Amino acid sequence: MVIQTTVYGIILITTIIIVGLFYVNHKLKAYDPYSQPKGVVLLTIMGVSAVDKMVERDTNEVITENLGPYIGMISTYLILSNVSGLFAVESPTANFSVTLTLAFITVFLIEKNAIKFNGLKNYLKGFLEPFAPFLFMNIVGKLSPLISLSMRLFGNIMTGGVIMGLVYSFTGMLSAIVPILGQLNFVGLIIAPALHFYFDLFAGLIQTYIFISLTIAFIGKELPLK
Repeated sequence: MVIQTTVYGIILITTIIIVGLFYVNHKLKAYDPYSQPKGVVLLTIMGVSAVDKMVERDTNEVITENLGPYIGMISTYLILSNVSGLFAVESPTANFSVTLTLAFITVFLIEKNAIKFNGLKNYLKGFLEPFAPFLFMNIVGKLSPLISLSMRLFGNIMTGGVIMGLVYSFTGMLSAIVPILGQLNFVGLIIAPALHFYFDLFAGLIQTYIFISLTIAFIGKELPLK
């Protein structure tokens, strides 16, 4: 059985997050709420506050309390996964199984909140609106976020990895023209950093923002009007 290289990235990123959570939890337990926060505690407070404000902007306080932790965790996972290429680790999000699973969780939360705030009767009635023949199209509409979220994230991250692989192959051939020194692929060392900055850092952060923004927007769309 051949193990995909992204599996090692999945295990590594998951381990880092678990260890990080235990560390943050230890710091928060030892923190005196009457003292001025600093270090890890300050960063945690700032991060939680930023996520809560982002969620509440398109939803409400009730949703924020429940959705905020998921958005915070998924943001952390996606950021670490998308920028892992900078550290020679293949991104977990270059595996469609990962992005499909994340998208499935998002779709589940969308439908769960749609039923919770609109009632099961109104939720089922929505499949027949505006007319009964629209049933199939409404079902497709419910499933479309699953495909769009997973494919968008997977496609962008995988494409970046493929392009970087081609770049290294091309620069390796160019470097090989120079005797002895060409064995180090020195052309790649000159060109690659700027491309890694774009594909692994900039594009990775942009894709993280898009994923969590759409997650919040889709869930917010299902809520009753304020």
